[in-house]
Amino acid sequence: MNNLIFCVVVLAVVNALDNGLGRTPPMGWLSWERFRCNTDCLNDPDNCISEKLYMQMADHMEQDGYLAAGYEYVNIDDCWMAMERGSDGRLVADPKRFPHGIKFLADYVHSKGLKLGIYEDFGTHTCGGYPGSKFYMELDAQTFADWGIDSLKLDGCYSGIEDMKDGYPIMEFYLNKTGRPMLYSCSWPAYVVFSGTIPNYKSIANSCNIWRNYADIDDSWDSFKGIIDFYGNDNGSFSSFAGPGHFNDPDM
Repeated sequence: MNNLIFCVVVLAVVNALDNGLGRTPPMGWLSWERFRCNTDCLNDPDNCISEKLYMQMADHMEQDGYLAAGYEYVNIDDCWMAMERGSDGRLVADPKRFPHGIKFLADYVHSKGLKLGIYEDFGTHTCGGYPGSKFYMELDAQTFADWGIDSLKLDGCYSGIEDMKDGYPIMEFYLNKTGRPMLYSCSWPAYVVFSGTIPNYKSIANSCNIWRNYADIDDSWDSFKGIIDFYGNDNGSFSSFAGPGHFNDPDM
């Protein structure tokens, strides 16, 4: 199947957030490695971040056997939003690229027997410069629940590492408060690793279903080998904190 790159997640036991999700490593499709932050739907309509892209991928996952093999999440990454929040403070999908809104997209994905994941950032902005969740975490969590979102990837750009140990668990609290089960993917440890210190994986496993702890994967052997080496070194013994409900995520 052309242009599809699937995420797989890694393993091993501990008590984590009690949302009943991620009992086995979650599998699905994520847009970032292939489509990045391409928002030029006028000149590149087949490869831009849009509802059309995610609907097509949902179709492929259902029709081409991926859902039957266990790949159930269709995951939106960065650059799906409008550059400003709405007058009520809520996040808004870009109206040109997502003309029917995220609730419509979630309903479409669910109609295929799949689940929809979405992206936000713990900081003031996403890595692509769109509105972040800082100071809006409760509202954003409820917005995602209202839309029927099944998974949240929370990045860490435009934020301080010292704030993450408090901020990521706060978002966990607000996600659970909505009453809607949403798989929680944290980028928290990746930022700690790149600051040169060892993350507190016990705390991370208590708040996150899956967690990124290394760099984005790129379409190259060097990138792939770098991730293999990082996991082989297992600094901080992060493999020992993985198990049902909470897994290391080597990025797709």
